Amino acid sequence: MLEKVCHVGPGLAVQGGISSVLVSYKKLYDLPDENFIESYNGSFVRSIPVLIKLCVKILFAPSKKFEFYQIHTSSYGSFFRKYLVSRCLRFRGKKYTVHIHGSVFDKFSENASALVQWMLRDYFHHAEKILILSSEMKDIVQKLDPSIDNFMIVPNPGADISDKPANLETHEPPVKIIFSGRFGKRKGVYDLIDAFSQANFLVQTKLFLFGDGEVNQVRAVVKESPKRNNIEVSSWVVHSEYVKMLPKFDLLVLPSYAERFSMSLVEALGMGLPVISTFVGGTAEVVEDGKCGILCKPGDIPALTQALEKLVNEKESRLQMGLYGWKHAQEAFSPKVVLGKLEKCYKELSE
Repeated sequence: MLEKVCHVGPGLAVQGGISSVLVSYKKLYDLPDENFIESYNGSFVRSIPVLIKLCVKILFAPSKKFEFYQIHTSSYGSFFRKYLVSRCLRFRGKKYTVHIHGSVFDKFSENASALVQWMLRDYFHHAEKILILSSEMKDIVQKLDPSIDNFMIVPNPGADISDKPANLETHEPPVKIIFSGRFGKRKGVYDLIDAFSQANFLVQTKLFLFGDGEVNQVRAVVKESPKRNNIEVSSWVVHSEYVKMLPKFDLLVLPSYAERFSMSLVEALGMGLPVISTFVGGTAEVVEDGKCGILCKPGDIPALTQALEKLVNEKESRLQMGLYGWKHAQEAFSPKVVLGKLEKCYKELSE
């Protein structure tokens, strides 16, 4: 059925979360290039002719192959581009589903003008189905209009879930903690440095920070830490290399202030690493608190410190959570599971 679905989103070579999801769809489900059409190429200005070309194609030469268009939508510019595409599809009588991404979609919709909120309602009401990453997004959309209720939860596929969990039992000290993400307040990297600096570890422990963004600011904060010799700051790592090195670590920490659906958490669980994160967005549906990791309130440094101490000092807890997390990732986020949800969605719509 997926061969009859055309995915509308950023180009596959564009850096970003939606692009990575589309790349995983293409790879995991063996979809041809023609099943992906781009509305954005990484630059707002250079994307204008791309968007115009796409709309003209839909209006005057829509493909007869596709039964549905799955529009991958985020916030701000992404929404306005996709809304224009949806109007063109509706003009030609083509059906579309909306797949919502984006960590700040709640702020975008809540702070939007009356006109933009009308556009959002119009966009969702005419969608055959609204695909969401977690149930939390349903509440956000229904704040616009409680009558919108055609939702289906479809998580992003964990393309790198391992066939077997990492053998954390064989890891020698130091206990290695990894953070991977954009350096800045939103991902909680400064909170992590603070908590790591305060934590009372009973074994040798090292913190590895990988990312881009506020690199110089992070390095400056690390220099002031009493544990600066046990903290390494590195630039962003190519994803393929990151996945290869992930099993060498003992746990992943992502104390975000905003998160819809974190693939870095899924990747860590899929390798058999326990995780520490926060009660934001759909994180609680990715990480079962107390079973495959520990969740705390964003910005709660004492709680984050306590979580670090528990998973570093209690090896048995670390091992049990890692194993449970791997099983959870297999059952909830494997490509086969996600494919089943997508197939079910479009089969129901076709019938």
